[in-house]
Amino acid sequence: MAKIPLKIVSTIVLICFILFPAMGQETEKMEQETESPSKGSTYKNVYLELLGASNLIGVSYDARIKPSSIFGYRAGISYFYGVDYNSNDGHGFSVPLEFNCLLGKKRSKFEAAAGFNLGLYSMKETVYDYWVEGSGDLTIIHPTGQTTKTRNIFGYYVFFNIGYRYQRESGFMFRVGVSPSFNFGDRHGVQKKPILYPYVSFGYTIK
Repeated sequence: MAKIPLKIVSTIVLICFILFPAMGQETEKMEQETESPSKGSTYKNVYLELLGASNLIGVSYDARIKPSSIFGYRAGISYFYGVDYNSNDGHGFSVPLEFNCLLGKKRSKFEAAAGFNLGLYSMKETVYDYWVEGSGDLTIIHPTGQTTKTRNIFGYYVFFNIGYRYQRESGFMFRVGVSPSFNFGDRHGVQKKPILYPYVSFGYTIK
């Protein structure tokens, strides 16, 4: 099984140390500037997400960190399948983790979030065998066969969510927006295209 690089783990821990205290010390001024959920509401959601932080499709649990807070968290599991420019295909499961913030009046909310998607992917690669014949400016390539190899790799990316959320006290909920992402440029980084990757979610709020 692929090992998670120390740099990724350290970054996740650092974000937790920075964001958790900030969330726990919300000021009264922020609560007055935005309409908070009704007293005692935690907005516990379970939803299906297409694209976005889930890459292809995933299921997530989302809730406020404490009753009436504008800050929350999300954890889920998602599935990926894709083909690269060399026609190599891959699939696997990953875990999107995020901290989010909801701002707005009544049921219509502006949603902003930041998080990590950490996954283990199985990649199938085709290697072509050949020998080269030639002299001078003339070169002839003779294919002799091909070999297919499968390997498991760890992959990650950092993502942001910017979008709209329809959020009720209970019942149907809906999300839509864009999810830009990046990595640290190392061999485990997953690159997604386009940069402004869209997402849409349908779910249910548990009262």
